[in-house]
Amino acid sequence: MKTKYKVILYIFFFQFSVSILNAQWVQTSGGMNGGDVKCIATSGSFSYAGTNLHGVYISSDNGTSWIQSSLKQKSIYSLAVSNNRILAGTNLYGLYTSADNGVTWVQSSLSNQIVSALLVSGSNIYAGTNEGVYVSTNSGSNWNQTSLNNREIFSLTVSGSNLFAGSISFGVYVSTNNGSSWTQTSLNNRDIFSLSANGNNIVAGTNNNGVYYSTNNGLNWTQSSFNSSIVYSLTISGTTFYAGTNSGLYACVNNGVSWNPYSLANEIVQCLNINGGTFNAGTQKGVFISVNSGVSWNQSELHNIAAYSIINNGTYIFAGTGGNGIYRSSNAGQNWVQTSLNNFTIPSLAFNGNTIYAGTDNGVYVSSNNGQDWTLTPLDNEIIFALAVNGNNVYAGGGYGFLSSTNGGQNWTQTSFNEIGLSLALRGNDVYVGTYNGIFYSTNNAVTWNPTPLNNQIVRSLAIAGNTIVAGTDYNGVFISTNSGANWSQTTLNDKDVYSLAMNNNYIYAGTFEKGIYISSNNGQSWTAKNQGLGEATVSALMVSGGFIYSGTDPNAVWKRSISEIIGIKQLSQVVPNSFSLDQNYPNPFNPSTHFEFGISDFGFVTLRVYDALGKEVAVLVNENLSPGIYETVFDGSNYPSGIYYYRLEAGSISEVKKMILLK
Repeated sequence: MKTKYKVILYIFFFQFSVSILNAQWVQTSGGMNGGDVKCIATSGSFSYAGTNLHGVYISSDNGTSWIQSSLKQKSIYSLAVSNNRILAGTNLYGLYTSADNGVTWVQSSLSNQIVSALLVSGSNIYAGTNEGVYVSTNSGSNWNQTSLNNREIFSLTVSGSNLFAGSISFGVYVSTNNGSSWTQTSLNNRDIFSLSANGNNIVAGTNNNGVYYSTNNGLNWTQSSFNSSIVYSLTISGTTFYAGTNSGLYACVNNGVSWNPYSLANEIVQCLNINGGTFNAGTQKGVFISVNSGVSWNQSELHNIAAYSIINNGTYIFAGTGGNGIYRSSNAGQNWVQTSLNNFTIPSLAFNGNTIYAGTDNGVYVSSNNGQDWTLTPLDNEIIFALAVNGNNVYAGGGYGFLSSTNGGQNWTQTSFNEIGLSLALRGNDVYVGTYNGIFYSTNNAVTWNPTPLNNQIVRSLAIAGNTIVAGTDYNGVFISTNSGANWSQTTLNDKDVYSLAMNNNYIYAGTFEKGIYISSNNGQSWTAKNQGLGEATVSALMVSGGFIYSGTDPNAVWKRSISEIIGIKQLSQVVPNSFSLDQNYPNPFNPSTHFEFGISDFGFVTLRVYDALGKEVAVLVNENLSPGIYETVFDGSNYPSGIYYYRLEAGSISEVKKMILLK
């Protein structure tokens, strides 16, 4: 990676650059597009998109690709830029501001408000809220309520010395003195969702009544012939007005009088941002981008689709989504194509060669040609939470119990097991199912069933490797059995909802509800969060394939990370050192992370562990067989207090201990 690129990322995207420059998660989901985009703004080379529920996204390439900012899990109704400060108006939480291009955000004094509109006019910033119009004269640091204080304001615009506010139910108000006093115009009985101005010509977009226009600064209004649509947004470029509506984008070249369909005919266009010849349209399906002034469009990579299930059959990776069916990728997740099964929620996927089984909210579908075509099996009208396949035997955990098929899904039998199957795992002919009442198992292809001692947990996820079974539960984290389910013990990850699990070599990966991914290398004795770049997402699916681990998240589609990166070790050189060596960590003292470099002269099993000052193990960084060479790994102390720590490297009968200081 070139140094110049590193520097640019460091200056503008410090938090996000970690995912590129260091060991982090990378979003894979080119082509898996979605999201509900309410507003878009630009500042220099950066674009900002405000989404419903999922905060602010940032683009540095005119909207082609996007990265989620640290302002997450909020509904963003409005965006503006003032003196290089980004302002984001939210639903319920007021206004947030960022002075570093969206890397960090601070809640302003305008809090506990619904901020539906923002307008920058000279040195003033105006905010339209559920309690009227507020004004700030210092880039959003402080706010004062104007006399328009008893109306719900959805839109704002300015024309010369006239400030216009669009309200719900009470139409358009105008102020000629920067908001000190307001007058209701003759357009006084409509929901005004959007406003725009061109000199004395003002246009107003309404709820179900199309566009009204005024040619005398709002004194009089006329309803245009475009009179029966919801107009979410109005934007002007040159002398052309564009209206984003519930039926696509419309254009007008005569100051609001007549309107014609322009493009995006089947989309709900909630906002439009124009930067030169590049148009970015925010819709309920994400951002669309046009480089020819809106004539033709491509969907950008704003990934707000939930990915609930992932499999890899050796030819394709398949991802089951929430409400958008199944996508597949032929290049390790770099790009995705939506299959013809495109309008269902897919909680589960399984395969047998080129035959793919999809558990949906409408039963089980099957494809015999790698997802090209799909057929609904006789198991229909039922939500399928879990699927597993062993040859022609297919098992399904549904909302009405547990079902099985012995002929690849052509016919189904309701088994005697009536529990709702939330998760499934197979070991040969043995079937394990997680339910609302613990784990049950069958040793005869689901004919008869037995409970395991883990009988009082909601088991959302299961993973099996040999005699070891790992169970992810609601509220109580991960349980583990090393004797095929005969006995269980709760691991130290004991206070999370665990929605997904994966096992690879000596490592267990756990995907949680709103807390991201945790990893253990010692059968659950200790766990480390591995969320760099991913954040505390809800991880509904995990899959290990081809040296990578893939995570299906809600709402941000599919991410992947190199196994060698996530376990925290990287080989720097294959040159065989003369002897075992452990260097002093750097930096030291450190905050929050530090690097270790060590040399191994012989092939063997190597561990690198971190202990606190009392000798308690707090992290396992290396726990595997290594070939001779020079290695590097990283310890992230974000979740640990300041103090003295020790790290111990062991290889065979040789060990070495060094001290380090975490200083926050």
